[in-house]
Amino acid sequence: MDTRSPSSPSARWRRLCTPWRGVLTSFHRRMTVALVAILIGMICLQIVSQQRALELRRESAHYREASQLAERARRLSSEVDSFRLASMALVAPRSRGEAEEARNGLTDAAIAIASASNALASESAGSSGGMRVDRLLVEGLDDVSAPLLAVEPGQPLPAQTRVVSERYNARMAAAAAQLERSISHRRDGTFANLNRLIDGWHIMVGLSGALVVFLVVAISVDLVGNILPALRRVHDALRRLAEGDLDVRIAPSRLREINDLATALETFRVNARAVSGLAFTDPGSNLPNRRAFMDRLDAMLSDSAEAVPCRGRFVVLIADVDRFKYINDDYGHAIGDRLIALVGARLGAAMGPDAFVARLGGDEFAVLVPLESEGSPAMVAQRLLGVAATPFDCGDCQIGITMSAGYIDVGCDDAGRCCPASADDLLLRADLALYASKHNGRNGATPFREALLADHEIERALERDLSSALGGDGLRMVFQPIHPVSGPPQEVEALVRWEHPIHGTVPPARFIPAAERSGTMTALGAWIVERSLSHLAGWPGLRLSLNLSPLQLQQDGFVGLFLDACRRHRVDPHRICLEVTESVSIERNRRALLTLELLREAGCRIALDDFGTGYSSLSLLRGFRFDRLKLDRELIVDLAQDETSRAVFETAVAMALRIGAQVVAEGISDADLLDAAARAGCTHLQGYHFSRPLEAADVAAYFATEMAQVA
Repeated sequence: MDTRSPSSPSARWRRLCTPWRGVLTSFHRRMTVALVAILIGMICLQIVSQQRALELRRESAHYREASQLAERARRLSSEVDSFRLASMALVAPRSRGEAEEARNGLTDAAIAIASASNALASESAGSSGGMRVDRLLVEGLDDVSAPLLAVEPGQPLPAQTRVVSERYNARMAAAAAQLERSISHRRDGTFANLNRLIDGWHIMVGLSGALVVFLVVAISVDLVGNILPALRRVHDALRRLAEGDLDVRIAPSRLREINDLATALETFRVNARAVSGLAFTDPGSNLPNRRAFMDRLDAMLSDSAEAVPCRGRFVVLIADVDRFKYINDDYGHAIGDRLIALVGARLGAAMGPDAFVARLGGDEFAVLVPLESEGSPAMVAQRLLGVAATPFDCGDCQIGITMSAGYIDVGCDDAGRCCPASADDLLLRADLALYASKHNGRNGATPFREALLADHEIERALERDLSSALGGDGLRMVFQPIHPVSGPPQEVEALVRWEHPIHGTVPPARFIPAAERSGTMTALGAWIVERSLSHLAGWPGLRLSLNLSPLQLQQDGFVGLFLDACRRHRVDPHRICLEVTESVSIERNRRALLTLELLREAGCRIALDDFGTGYSSLSLLRGFRFDRLKLDRELIVDLAQDETSRAVFETAVAMALRIGAQVVAEGISDADLLDAAARAGCTHLQGYHFSRPLEAADVAAYFATEMAQVA
């Protein structure tokens, strides 16, 4: 509680200062008050100067009048002296000539005195001072000059006349002297007033100028000492914010405008940090995102490029959840998102405080780990894969997963620079290693090898050159016969071959994925259908087995395009068997299922190719009834020597026959495999034991020979 009296001096001082606080704390108001004060000072100075100028003009006129009167009074005194001298010369003249000359001088002096007295009286009456001229000087001249002039020249003046003349001269001299002193005193007073006004004007101008100079100096000091430093701090803060420094702080200022601007900048900084956090953070896992990971990697590489001492070895890993799409399909995207968040949290905890873990997108994570002298990239990769060892609790369900990873060991050369020196190159290499892990069966970690990059460059070249090959003669169709176990052969499988001008013969297993990645699979599929049907049209007694890509089954209007091609080439759809692989994921893709059903209704048979190589083959058989199953050659290669392989093979064949499908054994390369496949119950056989793929021109001759041998 404040016990100070409201009437205390400090309280009165606070009340007095309160109205001025808004002025002192505002740059705008301070400048406004200062400029208004300067303007008021200039106006006051102008008013005072005008007033002083008028007074000076008036006093100058008075001084000029007083000076003129003083000059006439001096002349009047001089004429009075001349009159006295002339009258004294008449008192005792030496000769008649001197008397005559004195008489003339007396007359002239009397006239001059009268004229000067009248002029002085007239000017004095019109002046502001209004001085009176003694009447003796104007009216008594005749009384004293007439007796003197009446005496004959050469005769002495009577004593009475002389006495009267001397008395009058004395009185007239005293009156003239008094008048001269009075006028001189008035002139001196006017001059003193004029000097006082001039001095006062000088003082006023000096004080006004000093006030203006003081205000200008005060404004300059305020600008230099307070405003400019505050503005400089704001400018530095803005520059640092523009450069991306979101940790900048703006010191408080006594100026309200600067504080308001600082508040706005602080709000902007906080929002920018929030936006930056969003820009560099993955919202689904709260881990850094791809951009943050690339920035961290770029920073490490740029330090090395700038000759900063090398930070040592580190490993870059990329990992993803195996078959994450199926988890989303089976459990829903909400559970999938929950799983990704749990995987990210477990990764962050497992990789250690020195690791930088980021989510690149989807189910893909990236990890950057500095390596200690005793550490190894393989150990780090195994620690990463160990994250998936324990199932994840996703609320209503427990989900067990496996992960695949690829990694690259990054070191420094003799110059202290990392190699490769690009974050994109490092990420590409780790990606290639991840793809190698996927290709090798998943649930493993693969280090980067230069051979992977060479293969990648070849893949990119194939993707680039495939479009030109479609428009030229680089692609051609070959046909491999399919033999029934009993009876003559009546069917071929259409296979596409590519003779690359640089890489030679490129197998379909290599350029078909390249076509799918590059977006040319649809055009390639259409080309294969057209060429195959055009050749089939020239073989009336044969059937054709044709491979379809999953992308073709996703193509809008594919059924209509395929049947239209059959009509144009006059090929009955019943002569065609369409082969698809388990990668089509029919049980998860209703559109592909509908496409196959429509093609079957049109007369085509549907075959499942490479049966037995993936875990989803059995589920495919539940979701769609296939007319034919083609057993992958991996099930056949050890058929003659290995009992386990034979048991697996016979089980697969029995299952296919049980569902009413034909069974084609691929890869029959010798007679031992032929007998084993036949004993297992296969309905058709295909492989080099019968024939290698034939050129289109050799197909008719081959089947004619086979028919002749059967006959």
